[in-house]
Amino acid sequence: MSVPSAFLLAVLLAGLWATGSAVLLRIGRGDEDEGLRDGALALGLPVGLVLLALPGWLLSAFGRAPFWAVLSLGGAFAAATFVACVAGLPRPGGERPFASGLVPVLVVLGLFAAYLWLRLGWPDIRGTEKPMDFAVLSGLLETPRLPFEDPWFAGERFPYYHFGTLVLALPFRLASVPAEYAYNLVVALVAALAGGAAFGLVRLRGGGRAVAVAAALLLVFAGTLDGARQLLAGTAPSAVDLWPSSRRVADTITEWPLFTLWLGDLHPHAVALPLLLALAAVAGRFASGAGVLLDAALLAALLSANPWDLPGALLVLAAGTLATRELKPAFLRSVATVAVSLPLLVPSLLGPRPEFQGIRSVTGRTTSPEAFLHLGALLLVPALAVGVALLRSREEAEESFFLANAFPALGVFLAVVTKRPVLGLGAAFLLAVLRLLPRLKGALRFGFLLAGAGVALLVVPELVAVKDPYGEELHRMNTVFKCYAAAAALLVPAAALLAPLALATRRARWVVRIAVAGAVAGVLAHPLSLLLQRWNATQPTLDGLAWMSRETPGDRAAVDWLRRNASPGARLAEAVGGAYSDHGRIGEATGLPIVLGWTNHQGLWRGGPAMGEIDARKKDVETVYRSEDPAAVRGALDRRGVRYVVVGPLERTEHGPEALRARAALRRAFESGGTEVWELVP
Repeated sequence: MSVPSAFLLAVLLAGLWATGSAVLLRIGRGDEDEGLRDGALALGLPVGLVLLALPGWLLSAFGRAPFWAVLSLGGAFAAATFVACVAGLPRPGGERPFASGLVPVLVVLGLFAAYLWLRLGWPDIRGTEKPMDFAVLSGLLETPRLPFEDPWFAGERFPYYHFGTLVLALPFRLASVPAEYAYNLVVALVAALAGGAAFGLVRLRGGGRAVAVAAALLLVFAGTLDGARQLLAGTAPSAVDLWPSSRRVADTITEWPLFTLWLGDLHPHAVALPLLLALAAVAGRFASGAGVLLDAALLAALLSANPWDLPGALLVLAAGTLATRELKPAFLRSVATVAVSLPLLVPSLLGPRPEFQGIRSVTGRTTSPEAFLHLGALLLVPALAVGVALLRSREEAEESFFLANAFPALGVFLAVVTKRPVLGLGAAFLLAVLRLLPRLKGALRFGFLLAGAGVALLVVPELVAVKDPYGEELHRMNTVFKCYAAAAALLVPAAALLAPLALATRRARWVVRIAVAGAVAGVLAHPLSLLLQRWNATQPTLDGLAWMSRETPGDRAAVDWLRRNASPGARLAEAVGGAYSDHGRIGEATGLPIVLGWTNHQGLWRGGPAMGEIDARKKDVETVYRSEDPAAVRGALDRRGVRYVVVGPLERTEHGPEALRARAALRRAFESGGTEVWELVP
């Protein structure tokens, strides 16, 4: 990565940050809340990125849009918005010290630096599903147009959610940052944006600066109590493993922000994390028409990035509008926001996407030990806060004591009757919040509403699941995965807003503080282990293709040659394979679409009707590498629009040492280190 690219990237991000902050300050003009400036600065960059991406995304709904037009339209819109908003802002007064405005900036930059340091220890874009995410990112960095061509199914539109990646890719494309560096920088940026959004959420909702900083740190660094369990079981601190903690509930996936960000898969739920928190921060916060438009834009951006966040989006929208309104005005404001967001959702609604197969009832459940180890630390403060609030809700001590005990008793009763502890205790918590809501105001009101949204997401997989093809044993896997991931993100700032109430109790003060301190200590096992592992890392780098340079230098040289010589959008043929393998590695690194990538993923995205085409593409690739008939090879290449054929160690492993036997229609354009690139002769 060159110095000019790094400098230009920094300038672009700073400009977008200033633009988003100006928008929030302009919409909140006249708001006397001291948290407005902090919130605007903390949330400025995700808002600015959405402003840059949305216009071109909308343009692509009407047909093929050259990428220069996408960038030009977005850049012009962002620049015009910045000028209009800055012109409408009052001159800053001298009553606030300049240094105080640096806190949210330092939070975002500090989190970015911290995760950049972590990425230096785990840079390889390999294993898990990082290669898939890399293919999407590098494709968006190179594609000549939108709608986006499938990087693993050349010639067809990409049917999976990618708006969130587009939002993050645009400044890196403008700055010409190589994809292997952009990937790790984007991972660190997502962590910084998510932590900054948590800070901004707390400040915009009335929380103090100290608890806002705590929310930002806990969101991106806190582990789960399963890490403490591993320590107590005798695991060395440097050997505490995040992976089993991410599978804490049987037959499901239980990610939380630290795991997601450390793993570095740029999946839709990961890149949408800052958007979810930004929506929670501003939803219903500003009463003006511009506030409705901002809410609608963030709602549309979130759902375009990750439709799985629909339940969470609706819950935070309801929480935000109810925070300062009665039920009817809140409902009308929410309906208005959804209505305004619909035109902004047109590209996602009209584009191809995985088929929705419906909703089903569930037979699995989350047990008490599973829930405690994964969620116990996050739920402790909201549980304590609701108890304190119930104790203070009545002047009569006996009545308050009864209420404070009635709801936990109801939760235990429902848990026993239903044999679903998360459902029973979650339902009791939600009823308690509804009971308290008329008496709550300000930060506490929103804190309880946000905690209620998080708990509601935890309850969903106890009742229903989205149908998928993973079989009966794993029927809850994706629903638990997506609901728990969003719930964890919402519960952290909710706990920060409610912590002052939980810690303010005069009765059993030290018991409460010891419990909270124990929970905080318990969630430190995972980050401590990562710190120790990173400290001992060798050869730190941000080059995500360093593994390729070490193991198959010829492949890396071929990547560099194709970047310099291939025309935009040229298609490749390379070895086809299954998930989590190195198959598709040249296309992923260059951003050029290939005939067929991981076959099982295409089956999941495109469904049963695509299996015939998947098999046909696989057969064509085999023909290219195995056939001795030049006409058959030429026909397969022409059929798929392929210009370049890669022959490297992986192709020779799959198709024999004489892979690409019939070469009459091709010329060898590149050779290095055992890897060749053959170009189709016109």
